[in-house]
Amino acid sequence: MAIARRSFLQGVGLGAASLAVDGFPLELFADPKSTPGPALVLIQLAGGNDGLNTVAPLADPRYRKLRPKVGLDPNETLELDGKVALHNALVKLHTRFKANQLAIIQGVGYPKPSRSHFDSTAIWQMARLEPYREPEGWLGRALSKKGVDAKGFALLGVGGGSLSPALYAKANPATALSSLDAFSVQPDKKFPGDAPALVAALTALYAAPTKDHPTLGALTRVGQSALASSEVLKGAVSNSRSMVPYPRGPFGDQLKLIAQLLAVDLGIRVAHVTLGGFDTHANQKRQHQNLLSQLSEGVSALLDDLEAQGLGERVVVMTYSEFGRRVAENGSGGTDHGGGSVLFIAGKPVRGGLHGTAPDLSKLQDGDVPFAVDFRSVYASVLEGWLKLDAKSVLGASFPKLELFATT
Repeated sequence: MAIARRSFLQGVGLGAASLAVDGFPLELFADPKSTPGPALVLIQLAGGNDGLNTVAPLADPRYRKLRPKVGLDPNETLELDGKVALHNALVKLHTRFKANQLAIIQGVGYPKPSRSHFDSTAIWQMARLEPYREPEGWLGRALSKKGVDAKGFALLGVGGGSLSPALYAKANPATALSSLDAFSVQPDKKFPGDAPALVAALTALYAAPTKDHPTLGALTRVGQSALASSEVLKGAVSNSRSMVPYPRGPFGDQLKLIAQLLAVDLGIRVAHVTLGGFDTHANQKRQHQNLLSQLSEGVSALLDDLEAQGLGERVVVMTYSEFGRRVAENGSGGTDHGGGSVLFIAGKPVRGGLHGTAPDLSKLQDGDVPFAVDFRSVYASVLEGWLKLDAKSVLGASFPKLELFATT
């Protein structure tokens, strides 16, 4: 690839600049001297994904009894082990499962689960059962630990909205990139041909001498750096070609951008993207089908693209959601906020198969699937087994680790 971290950082003043994009500080990617390491793409399924209709316990007769309308029929599923089956919208992830490249972790949750979207999302993103005691997320904290080469470990949030709190750290700001367009100079939409003139005008404006005005000088340096980084980032991505088609829509676009940025080697080790809409209180079946289809198509395209570019052994994808849904369906053809759920880890380095414990619907906890695997055990497995970071110092305690990676 023609452009790499070194030329990118040279274009923005050797990475020393700190910008403000979408209201967040932006420390521009990693030290060009660092060596690319394993990377993680984290996908938040926002709203509370229904684990029981993602991996359905078809062999348990209570499943259809508790979900006469919302529950899946066998012809709506894909076989896994004779007891549980995958939603048939996840057909491309099922292919990964058969190739031992999809780990399905069942019964994931935490003690005394909250049914509040805000509180439970904060618990997952902070990896704390008391999530508001500190502002730093679990991945942001990981970079702040002594001995971690933060300059070789860039965190990136892609998509609309604010930066995921999971990435936030005081000492090592993550990058928030809503889109490539949002990181470039945008003229009035009625006059797109004005972009070069606008760039020239801003360049002249920021080139004006400001030595007698310290505050204005600081703003000028930020502006100069923003213009330079915009051009270099745009050039880097323009030299990258996706090897596969991505599903149409914002989610596919965001995953495509992540693949392009990973391919041009800007030192990105963790990227976060959100797929929303999983709060399926009413008319769940069609909504859930569409969402899971987006997830399966998007993750498959991302992994196929990375593998075609020789990055298949370097990147894995992990999903998470703040909670599962109640086991019994409600009167609106949907399900309400519940407890334990499932998450996926996908990619060539993954030790595929079923992990954790399939839900036993005769042993519910206040109508919810009880958790069998603490989500912090999954985090510990990813931190140490994949990213090679100390888990105990990040999570504040030791958690049993799962064998989720075939090669590290």
